This record gives sequence, C-alpha cells and structure tokens, in this order.
Amino acid sequence: MNKIVGFGDYLIHFSPFGNQRFAQTNCMNMSFTGAEANVCAALSIWGENTEFVTALPSNELAKQSIRFAQGLGMETNHIHIGDGRMGLYFLEKGASLRSSSVIYDRDSTVFTNTCFEAYDWNEIFKECMAFYTTGITAALSGNLKECTKKALIMAKEKGAFTFFDLNFRSKLGTYEDFKNILLDLSPYIDCLIINEEHSKMLFGLSSEFLEDEPEKRLNNYISKVREKTGIHNIAMPVRRTLSASDARIYGAYSCGGGFGISKAYDIHVVDRVGSGDAFSAGVVYSYIHSMNPSETAEFSVASSAYKHTVESDINFSSLDEIYSIASGVFDVKR
Repeated sequence: MNKIVGFGDYLIHFSPFGNQRFAQTNCMNMSFTGAEANVCAALSIWGENTEFVTALPSNELAKQSIRFAQGLGMETNHIHIGDGRMGLYFLEKGASLRSSSVIYDRDSTVFTNTCFEAYDWNEIFKECMAFYTTGITAALSGNLKECTKKALIMAKEKGAFTFFDLNFRSKLGTYEDFKNILLDLSPYIDCLIINEEHSKMLFGLSSEFLEDEPEKRLNNYISKVREKTGIHNIAMPVRRTLSASDARIYGAYSCGGGFGISKAYDIHVVDRVGSGDAFSAGVVYSYIHSMNPSETAEFSVASSAYKHTVESDINFSSLDEIYSIASGVFDVKR
C-alpha cells in the first residue's frame, strides 16, 4: 500500500491583487483550493503518491481545476462529476493591523450535495496507506458528515491510517457543532490535528502551565484532548499573531508514549492561508517516513513556516528547502 487519499471540497479562490480591499478592486486573481487538496498537493510535490477525491460539475472551470491538480501530481480518477456548481471562496488579504476577511459561497454545490454512494470507495482505497480529511468537509452538510464518517470507517477497515484535521471555521459552524463532529468521528481517527486555541475552546480546557513553559503546556493540552477523544496520535500547532503580517509559530506531536515539540519561528507573513494545511501535510509525511515525535513536530512546523513565505494556498516548497530552514540555514542558493 503506497497511496495517500484526500477527500474534501475543491473551490474556486478569488482574491484582489496585492493588498487591495473588496471595496476598491475591479479585478481578482483566480486559483483553485481546498484544505485536503492543498495537503495532497504538498505531498505530491514532495514525491508522494496521492489521490484527491471530490465532486465537481461538468464545465470548463471544473475541468481546468482537475488539470491543475493533475499538473501537481495528484491522481484524480475517482472525482465524481454531477450536476450543479463549484463552491466559491473570496479572500481579502490583511496587512499590519487589518485582518484578512473571507466570504464563502459554497452551499448547494455538487460536493455539498454528494453522498457516500457517489464514490467508488473500494477502488479509491485500493493500495491506500493513509486517508486524510477535515472538519470542514464534515461541517458542510449533513450528508457530507455521514459520508465522512463512512469513509473513515471503511478506510480503517481497508488498513489505512486515518488523519483528521479539525480545521474549525466559525462561518461553517459553532464550537459545539465541531465538537459534536469530532466526538462522533473520533473512534475512526488514528491521528488528530487540532491547534491549541481550538482545543481550549472545544473542550473548555485550561492549563496550569503558562506561555514560558510551552513543552509542559502543550503536553498537558494534548493529554487532555486524548482523554476527551480517545485518539492516540495528536498534532498541535500553535500560532501567536502579532499582526496580520507577523506571527510566531511552533507545534508539538504526541503518539501517547512519546512527545516532541518544535522550535519557534518568528515570521514576516507573505501569505498565511494554507499554512495549517502545510503543517498537516508535514504530519502525514512524517508518519509515512516513520519519523519520531520530535522529528514530526520539527518537520511539520518547518513546512508551515515555509508556506508563510509563499504566495499561494499551496506549499510550493521542496523537501530540501524545508529541511534547510529546520536546520537554520537561510543562505542564498547559488
């Protein structure tokens, strides 16, 4: 088994050029995005065998989105084609004191209306070693929540290792909604990716360890999330946002018997969208390559840190570049 399968929405992403606001622009850049697609894209760029599964209409924009995914190395043989439209995602990038702003238009799309039976899961899970999906997908519609659950169950039955990134989005549901999704799916999740803030808000957690004790604090939070969910493997990224343009990030990974925490990165942000997906891709890659908890934390956070410097939702970085910043090498490549 050697394939990584990602299942999720695939959106058309529109953004004003530069740091223009919606109110002042008459021209936008168009690209294709989706949390699971971004993870598969990064893994494909790193040389892994990936397949992205979604549902799309039969029109030229959808066909171009498939060609884009294929160009990045993703297999797309089991994308369901149906009647309807693609979802839309509008992003106004923040700068300095101004936060970024997102507008979703993703109700009643081909994907949100899809169901488990629309996909040939027996074929999808052939040779599958890892299955990746997110809380975004499960929160989009009731039928997608059920589809996600059935897919996770089947993935485990077929011997795949299952990854679930909570990916809380306030415009898709409340903390209680996402908590209920997570608890319903947790028996079928092998590795949970949940950031520190969301873990606190979902479960009302607190820790006696403060900001100057990050290793003890994250180990404490991860242990409490494990108690709540029963999930053995947990990755927890941390972001401290100084402004829309500056952040400090680090993270931890625990597999129950072992714990590792990364160094912290102070970053001047070029584009933060997709940085969580870059972290998740690092976690999946680390599992596939049998990294220990410390190596997993370091690689995943380095991947996220690098993505902050890339103008795209996708982490267009090489393994050498990620390992280079993880080791503290920033020289010009000549």
